[in-house]
Order: sequence, then structure tokens, then C-alpha cells
Amino acid sequence: MKIVCLAHDDPDRTFDYCPSFGAAVALSVLFGLVSIAHVFLAAKHRKPFCWVVIMSALWQTAGYSIRSFNITRQAESGVYTAQFLLILLAPLWVNAFVYMTLGRMIHFFLAAGEDRIFGVRARKVTKMFVWFDISAFIVQLAGGLMSSGDDVSAKTAKIGLNIYTGGVGLQLAFIAVFCCIAVQFQRVLKKQDVMYSREMAMGTFGAYTNSYQPASETPATEHHESNRTYMTARPLLITTWLALSLIILRNLYRLIEYAIGGVNGNTITNHEWFMYVFDAVPMLAALIVLAAYHPGLVLQGQRSDFSAEDKLKKQQKRAGKMEKKAGKQAKKDMKKTSKAGGDGYMEV
Repeated sequence: MKIVCLAHDDPDRTFDYCPSFGAAVALSVLFGLVSIAHVFLAAKHRKPFCWVVIMSALWQTAGYSIRSFNITRQAESGVYTAQFLLILLAPLWVNAFVYMTLGRMIHFFLAAGEDRIFGVRARKVTKMFVWFDISAFIVQLAGGLMSSGDDVSAKTAKIGLNIYTGGVGLQLAFIAVFCCIAVQFQRVLKKQDVMYSREMAMGTFGAYTNSYQPASETPATEHHESNRTYMTARPLLITTWLALSLIILRNLYRLIEYAIGGVNGNTITNHEWFMYVFDAVPMLAALIVLAAYHPGLVLQGQRSDFSAEDKLKKQQKRAGKMEKKAGKQAKKDMKKTSKAGGDGYMEV
């Protein structure tokens, strides 16, 4: 296909360079294959939460597919905005997936009732960082929308890119806090292994149980399962660290790109290869890494997700409602009995 690039001074020009059609098509195919792989792995390991990483892969696939189409029609700014936003925001889904994976690891590997890092429970760690990611997503989306479009002035576009840059900085700050939690989790898990080894040597078992049952009702062999150790967690931890490093690399690239003046153009924005090397490749690599050693390989069995905890909470809530209902009924019965006794007294 012959691609005709618009002149540099053409008012309808959307790209700051003559884009590569072949590169966009190749990335579309590669991200498409990774999307299929993640769908298959999520179904195979029965991990519903993996829809998050699938969304990232699909957004990247759609982004580069639309980019391929946009390259053949470079004057269509609406198409440019669509591919620009999809590629720009897709990494946030990978970020959220890493947060959710570590939260489940904390819940899975640490003993029941001890699944806390810095006093924060595993589930709250997941929720907290996903909300952090959503806030960064909203800021970046707002900045991306302001910096693209047909009728956007240079001043508005600059403000939009500044907002987007702030959103990327916010995301990096959240990642820094998350890294502290990940490091602390590794330390706590190693400490738990040492405690278990000591208990084994002494022939006693403490509170290190991976069951929701009270320790007194749990068989001694279930107090610490052999697959809940640091060495078992290590490969998945390495995988999450690699994915996180690639996300950080990509975010630093975007931060530098727009911090030095993305509106007026610079060496980075005027050369397409920067985007492919420091954005597309790191994100593709992150998705491949997360597929190569999928969380479902390790997170299997009791406490591998929050479903058992959810079930317990529902049962407790249901029992509470029934108890409340029984209490109300008892009060009604007492009133009826009192009234009947009063009426009988009056008759006498």
C-alpha cells in the first residue's frame, strides 16, 4: 500500500512525521495475539479478574489497528484522537492488573488473619491501589482529550498535555508507594517461612493457617501448606517486578516527552521510533511476561482469591438479618402475649 504523507505545513496534518504503516500493522497483530493468549489463560486458570489485563491488550490492539487505518487517511483528526487515546491509556489496565495480582498474593501466601501489609489488609491494598489507578486514569484521560481534537487551540493543547503529564507523574508516585508494599510483603513472607521452620523443628504449630476455620478446628497439617512459601511466590514476584519495571520505563518516556514540550514539537515527538521503542515494545513485553508466567499458575486453591471471604461475609450478613428478623418477631409475639393477658385481666 502506498502511503501519502501530508506536507509539514498542511493544516490537516495530524502526525509530526511520516508514520510507518508496516510498524502499526505489525503491532496490531502482535497485540492481537497476546490478547488471545490472555483470554485463553484466564479461561484455563479460571481467573475472572484477568479481564483487566485483557482490556489492556485489547485497547492496544484497537489502538494500533485504528492507527494503521489513520495512516492511510492522515487528515482525519477524529480517527487520530481515537488511536492516540487508546494507546496512551491502555498501560493503566496493566498497572491495575499488577496491583490486583499482588493483593491476591498477599491474601494467598500469608496466614489467615495475618494477610496485612503495614496494617492494611490484602483486599484493601487491592481496592486502594485500583482507585489510585482510576484517579490517574481520569487525570490522563482529561489531559488527553484536551490536547487532541479538531478545534483545540495551541494553548488548550499545552494545558491538556500538562494535565496528562501530571497524571503520569501521579501514576509513578502511586507505583513508588506500591513498590514499598511489595518489598514489605516479601519481607513478611520470608519471616513467616522462618517462623514455620522453627515450629516444625520444635514439633509445634502456631497460628499460621491458610484456612478460615479457627486454629483449634484445623488439622495441624493445614497450618502451613508447602506451596505457600517465599520460594513458591518468587517466580510470580519476579514476573510482577518485571512488568512493573516496563510500565515505569514507558511512563518515564511519556513524562519526558511531554515535559520538554510535546505541543511545539521536539526530537522525541518528531521521530516515530521513540514511541515504538519506549512505549509499544515495553507494553508488549509486559503483557508477554504476564502471560509467560501467569498468576493462575500459582494462585490456585483456597484463598487464591477473595471468593471464600465474600461467601463468609454473605453468610454472616444473612445470619445477622435472620437474627434481626427473629428478634422483631419475638418482640411482636411478646406484645401479643401481653395484650392477651391484659384483656383476660379486664374480663375477670
